[in-house]
This record gives sequence, structure tokens and C-alpha cells, in this order.
Amino acid sequence: MNSKEKVKTQTTFDVGAVIGSSQLGWFHAALLLSTCLVMFIEGYDMQSAAYTAPSIIRLWHLPPQYFAPVFAFGLFGNLLGGTVLGHLGDSFGRKMAIVGGSIFFGVFTLAAAYATSLTGLLVLRFIAGIGMGASIPAAIALAVEYAPSRMKARVIGFLFFGYTMGGTVGGFVAAELIPKFGWPSVFQVGGIGPILLAMLVVFTVPESIRFLALKQRRLGQVRKTLKQISPGSVFDDQTTFIVNEERHDGLPVRRLFANGLAATTTLLWIAFMSSLLGHYFLTSWLPTILAGAAVPLTYAIIAGALLQGGGGVGGIFLCWMCDKKSILYIALAYCAACPFIVFLPHGHGNSLLLLAFLVGFFLVGGQIGLNSIAGTIYSTDVRSTGVGWALGIGRLGSIAGPTLGGILISKRVPVSSLFQYTAFVALSCAFSIFMVSRITTKNTP
Repeated sequence: MNSKEKVKTQTTFDVGAVIGSSQLGWFHAALLLSTCLVMFIEGYDMQSAAYTAPSIIRLWHLPPQYFAPVFAFGLFGNLLGGTVLGHLGDSFGRKMAIVGGSIFFGVFTLAAAYATSLTGLLVLRFIAGIGMGASIPAAIALAVEYAPSRMKARVIGFLFFGYTMGGTVGGFVAAELIPKFGWPSVFQVGGIGPILLAMLVVFTVPESIRFLALKQRRLGQVRKTLKQISPGSVFDDQTTFIVNEERHDGLPVRRLFANGLAATTTLLWIAFMSSLLGHYFLTSWLPTILAGAAVPLTYAIIAGALLQGGGGVGGIFLCWMCDKKSILYIALAYCAACPFIVFLPHGHGNSLLLLAFLVGFFLVGGQIGLNSIAGTIYSTDVRSTGVGWALGIGRLGSIAGPTLGGILISKRVPVSSLFQYTAFVALSCAFSIFMVSRITTKNTP
């Protein structure tokens, strides 16, 4: 018999098992970089309205509170895109949803540069938000579906790091562009960027092979991609590719309140709503409030950028602490944010920028950590549903933040009081996370 024996191929190949046990390599690095870049561009575009608001308000002679609907409708479009169009990634593929969503919000972000009225800007931001809402979940799903099992939480943290860094860089770009070319230049960059990125994704990013195996589509691509992930795997044209996933009948959200999860789910939703309320109040209104308090426009915009940048750095650190230690570190982060939030409007010059970074580190970084909590406290069969509903409920807080901010500003509530209210919201989030920690610790064998 020949010493070179023929290797017997597997007749059934569990795609999920191979990916889950795979080692990180160049394939994973390239994919994570691409999806992180998608999140980066979307983070830039999401914050573009906040950075241009002070200039638009001044040039169009608007009371600041009139801009609140622009913030709120952009976020509402994001909510609508994520819930109504979120199924596109499940029906047509993650890659198509990313490409289509990116082109969609790119076109309407570019159109916002030529808006001549507040109503026109509001409508364009709403429509652009729908595209963002459709593409962000698809980018997250694609990255997570290629991540080894032990790395999923950190992959989510890295993607949201890209999102917050997009908002950070956007602030510095806006601070440079607006004095020279005016506010429309910020939307022009934000519109062209995702369109170019969509073209790059078409040629460089693979479709999720979990999705393809589940739908039994393009199996030749499944074989090719599996070879890149696991070069030692052997299969032929007769190999059947499967994805073993747990399935349940009935309304998925009901399972979030069964088997002792009711209190945990309720507290988690409260944490998401309060966190995103405070988060989006600050990220939407901070440049405008500071500019109205006689802070130079460049400093006001950069402070908003550092709020995002601090969140990116803090999110990476807090996800690591949550993974290695306890979710209590996320609660402590929200507590630590409170004094910096209260003192933020009293900062000047470099102290203002430092305070903005620290608020971002603990508050915005805490939100990234909160995302990882949602991804770890639920069991496998309800994890996707739990994360999806937590983010969906949280978006109600993200809409309420800028809306309530506009109402309070219209009533001429003192600036110091606005930030004290935000600190109280952060404390309520910390308490909710603390209670989640108590429940999960008690239920852990």
C-alpha cells in the first residue's frame, strides 16, 4: 500500500464549530479591520450633525432648541432602520446589507450638505439614519460570525471602539474644515466616505459563511473561505456544510422573561435606556452648549471629539476588565463618571479637554462595556434576542436624550443643572448594573 494514504474527507462539516475553535490569523485581522472601518465611517456620520450644529444655528439665526428634532430624527431613523430593515442582513446576506446601507446613508449625508432649511436637514438626516440602522447590525453580525468563540465580546468592543474613534476623528476634521470651508464640508466628507467604502467592501469582504451554509448558497465560496480559516480541513464537492444552532418556537422576546430572567432583563433595559439617554445628550449637545457659553468653537468641537475618543479607550479597557474580572467594573465606571460630568461645564482650555476625555472614558466607555454585558449574561439560545432587544430599547433613550436636552435648553435651565441631571442618570445606570451583577452572581453555581 502507498505510504501516502489518501486523506478521507468529511461528509458533513459544521461551519460554526470550525470558526469557533479557529486561531486568529490574517484572515480574521483583515475582516475585523474592514468591519471596524465601516463602524468608523458610521461613527463619523452619526456625530456630524452635532459638530455642525453650532455653525448652522449661528448662520441660520436659530434658537438652539430648534435643532433638537434634527438630532432626534437622525436617531429615530437609525432605530427604524435597525428594526424594520434589520432583516435584510438575514434575508440577503450581511455583505449586501453593509454595501446597500453604506451607499444609502452616504448619498443622503452628502445631500445634507446642500440643505437650505432646518426641515430639509431634518428629513435628510432621518433618511440617512435609516441606512445607518440597516448597515451597523450587519457589520457587527459579520464580524462576530467569523470570530472565535472565546473572542466574541472583545470583537464587539473593538467594533464599537472603531465607531467612537470615527466620532473622535470627525470632531477634529470638523474643527479644521468648518472655519475654512463652512459646515457643508463636514457632510460632504461624510457622504463621499461611505460610498467609497462600499466599493471597497464589495471586492475585499467575504460574505458570512455561517449565513451561506445556513441558506445553502454559494457553497464554492464556503469551501474557499474555510480553507483560509482552517487550512488543515479536508473536504470535496460532496461535503455537506451545516450550522448547528438552537431553535425555539414561539415569540423570542418572551424567553427573556422566562426561567428567572425577568428581573435581569428589566434591569438591563433600564441600564441601556439611562446610559444612552445621558450618552446622546452629551454627544449631541456638548459642542452647542459650550459654544453658547463663550467657549471658542474649535475648543467646543474638539471637546465633543475627545468625549468620543475617551469612550473608545475606556471601552476597550472596561471590556477587558469585564471579561477578566466582573461586570461590577462597568457599574464603577458610571459612578466614576459623575464628578467629571458635574465639573465639565466649569472647565477652561486644556482642563475642559481633559474633563471631556475622562467623561468619555467612563460614560461612553461604560456603554461599550454595557454592550458586552448584554452579550454574556444570556445563554446561547437567547443571546442574540437579548442583545437585540437591549439595543432596541436603549435607542429610545438615545432619542430621548437630545429631545429632553432641547426642551430643558428652551426653558433656560442653567447649564450646571443640565450636567447634574446627566450625572444622576449615570448613577441610575450604575445601580441597575449593580443589581444585575447581584442577580447573576447569586444564580451562578
